[in-house]
Formats: sequence, C-alpha cells, structure tokens
Amino acid sequence: MPLFNFNCLLFVFLALITLVLHTQIDQYEPIGPDIRDGTWKYHPARSDHVDISGNVLTIHSNDAKTGISVQHDLFPVKPGTVILVSAAVKCINVVPGKQSWSKARILLAQNDGITDRWGLPHTVVQLSGDKDWKTYQAAFPIAKDTQTIKLYAQLSQSTGLMKVKQLRVFPVLENEIYPTVKKTILTAWGGFFLLLTGSLLFTHQKAPVLRVLLLAALIAILAGTTLPNDIKISLLDGINTLIGADNQAFKATIPWDLDKAGHVLFFFLLGLILRVMMADGSIFQIIVVILMLAAGTEITQLYIEGRTPLPSDFYIDTAGAVAGIALATFLGFIGKKVITAGK
Repeated sequence: MPLFNFNCLLFVFLALITLVLHTQIDQYEPIGPDIRDGTWKYHPARSDHVDISGNVLTIHSNDAKTGISVQHDLFPVKPGTVILVSAAVKCINVVPGKQSWSKARILLAQNDGITDRWGLPHTVVQLSGDKDWKTYQAAFPIAKDTQTIKLYAQLSQSTGLMKVKQLRVFPVLENEIYPTVKKTILTAWGGFFLLLTGSLLFTHQKAPVLRVLLLAALIAILAGTTLPNDIKISLLDGINTLIGADNQAFKATIPWDLDKAGHVLFFFLLGLILRVMMADGSIFQIIVVILMLAAGTEITQLYIEGRTPLPSDFYIDTAGAVAGIALATFLGFIGKKVITAGK
C-alpha cells in the first residue's frame, strides 16, 4: 500500500494533537452558577407518569394523544447571555408521532411575557427508538425581549420512556480561540482521510469496479462521521419511518439499532473490498487501515457539533471490518481450492 508508514505516523500525530487540544481548550467557559430554580414541575394528574430519584428524571407515556411534559423554571439572565444546557439522556421504545417534533425532547423555551417563542432556537435534543445513555448539549443566546426562560423535558405526542440525568444549565462564553482550533483540527483530519483514501484507491488491484465500491464505502463512512447531530438524527428518523423500524413487528424481526447496523454494514463492506483488492498484500496493513479509520472517525467527532465519540462504535466498526476480511479470505481460499482441483 502506497504511503502506509506515512499514513500511520500522520494518524498518531493527529490523534495525539486532537486529544491534547480537546482536553486543554474547552469550547465554552462558565461565567456563572447553574441557573435552575427549584426542581421539575408537572401536572398532579400526570404524577404517575413521572419519577424523580436523586438526580435522575424518568418520564413515560403510553398515550400519544396526551404525552407527558415536565418543566424546570430557570433564574432570569441578561439579554445577550449565552446559556448552555447539558444533559445525559436515555430512551426506551420511544415511538414518534405524526409530526417531526413528536418525539422525546429537551427544550429551552424563551417567553416574551405573552408566549413561548418557538421561532427561536430551542431544541437541546430530540430522540426516538432506543438510545443508550449519551450526553447532549446545546447553547442558546437569550433574546433581548425575553422575560422568562424554562426548560422542558417531554414525550410530545409520542409514547415510550425517557430518562434524564446530569442536567446542567449555566451561562457561558465561547473560548475565543476555539473556532480556530476546531477549523484547523477538522481540516487536518480531512486532509488525512483524503490521503488515506487516495492511498487505498491506488493499491495493488486496478479493477475500476472495486475502486468505485471502495470509494462508495469510504464516502458513506466519512459522511456519517461529519454530519452534525441534528441532521444525523433527522436522517435516521426518516429512514426509520420509511422502513417502519419503530413498530414492534419490525423490532421483533430485526432487533438492531439502525445506526449501529449502518456501522457494521459499511465497515464490513470496507473490510471485504480491501481484502479483495489486496489479496496478495498484507492482512496486517488492512487491519491497521481499518483501525485508523474506526478510531479517526470517532476522534474527529470531538469537534463536530452535537456528536460524541463512543468506544462501542469503534469496537462495532472493527468487528464489522474483521468479518468482511474473514469472509473475503475464506472465499479466496475456497476459490483457490476449486481452481487447484480443476487442474
């Protein structure tokens, strides 16, 4: 494989630099204490759908017509202040309603004294299906005519269960050098992925069809990495709706999370194609390439809006690719046996 050693050295350098900068330079700097006032509030008639144990809020709904919504009052802040909302969220069997916003949601509402202004940015996260614990955060500038602000956790015209913990709401300032660091890091990783892609496309096998398939798999993997979280969630929800993945019959037949299935599929294809293209090459090099892609796509998410790198995704990606490599190796072995027997 061309430039294999250089790609390895560049990956190690970028990974170390990215991790160091991420730990040393935060995107936001707190400028005040948590502004939550009291605790979660909800209608007494819905108390059997709400549970608060320690710092964990649990809400559930079995009727999409009514859903469930709880609110948290927030202390007022000056207009122009940026408020950061951060929370770990888990969802179990959340079936969305007909509207695009009919999901499990956390929202920051700004009220001008008359009504909540939903035309302003307000969504911290909205989810459907089954989602394990993951931390989400979003920043909101407070408009000049805002008089009160509230936080909502709700299953809006949807059914299922949502858990919320590690909630924080506080005023922040964006670190002045963070945008420059983010742009530099993402540009550097983009250059690395382009270089690695070019090296793979011009490896041993020259078949155009294999090159096209390899390029398609790489584009799918990198596109999935670089999508902001809200776009990724909307895309997955659209696919879920299209194939009916949220209904119980589908889950009973295919009990996999669509996102994880995509990880396995594309890395499986990548491993399979690479092994075919490098049939006479080193399996060690193929595995190293897979590890660099799996780790690189996760590390890059440290600087992609709303995304969080997950070690489990790295293991899933690697397992999918190894399965593809194993299948290609097995088929190649069988093919050689058949050819030898034919002689």
